[in-house]
Amino acid sequence: ESNLKTMFNDFEEIFRRYNPAVLRFVMSLVKSRHDAEDIAQEVFSALWPKRDIWMDNPDIDRYIYRTARYMTIDHLRQKSLKSTFSIDGVAYSDYIDSLMDDSDALDPLIYNEAVLLLRMTLDAMPPKRRQIFSMSRIDGMCNKEIAEMTGLSVRTVESHLYTAIAELKKVFKILILILSVNII
Repeated sequence: ESNLKTMFNDFEEIFRRYNPAVLRFVMSLVKSRHDAEDIAQEVFSALWPKRDIWMDNPDIDRYIYRTARYMTIDHLRQKSLKSTFSIDGVAYSDYIDSLMDDSDALDPLIYNEAVLLLRMTLDAMPPKRRQIFSMSRIDGMCNKEIAEMTGLSVRTVESHLYTAIAELKKVFKILILILSVNII
């Protein structure tokens, strides 16, 4: 009984120590507190029966974060399958493939994760921002042309593009983190 209590206390300590960081990490990707809490709970629920992994393991943090990343990506994949990626008739996969043109150098799983994160970021943009981004980056239109076609000011078009690019930069930072974790 004492051994079981010690085991519960050890696991509770791991949970208290890592759950807030796991929750923040997952939340940064899924943008839903409810989904992030569910995924974080799944991470620790999956960890509990694997006592040999979490008991006296100095690298438990790496295992927890890797598990959180995989569970989050799985959640995002399932969510992505429910929505189409062709937005307003534009196939963003071609654009993403051109961004990741060095994909042969990447592990296929990492490449697919990167493409998924980029697609989901574009998918999550408001329709007008997606349209303006598409007109600029895929159709190659200048800001003035976009403004004339959409009835918006050039300044508003620039603002939409700036915001879209800022969102994509956040995803690229996450991708760099994913790549650096997989290189180690």
